[in-house]
Amino acid sequence: MNTYVKVQHDETQEHFHVSLHFSEDQLKLVRSRGFKRPIIQNLQLAEIKHLLINDLLGCPVVSFFYRDRRYTFYQFGPAVIEYLKEHLAA
Repeated sequence: MNTYVKVQHDETQEHFHVSLHFSEDQLKLVRSRGFKRPIIQNLQLAEIKHLLINDLLGCPVVSFFYRDRRYTFYQFGPAVIEYLKEHLAA
């Protein structure tokens, strides 16, 4: 499942297009880099804190904190937010 994510850390924020993959205990974020190797982040589901599911200007978003960063996922394509809800809010 592909979507956009904003990652905030201290005073910085970055926006990425990522592919989401859930396993039993982690969320894998894969960011393509063209011909270079992709950047992969493995987030342990047990360490995800402060899950928030709401609307931003009429569009659904899912956000949470993981360690010292805030991740915000935006609806981009069909059922992205539902996919995240299904795995994170269970």
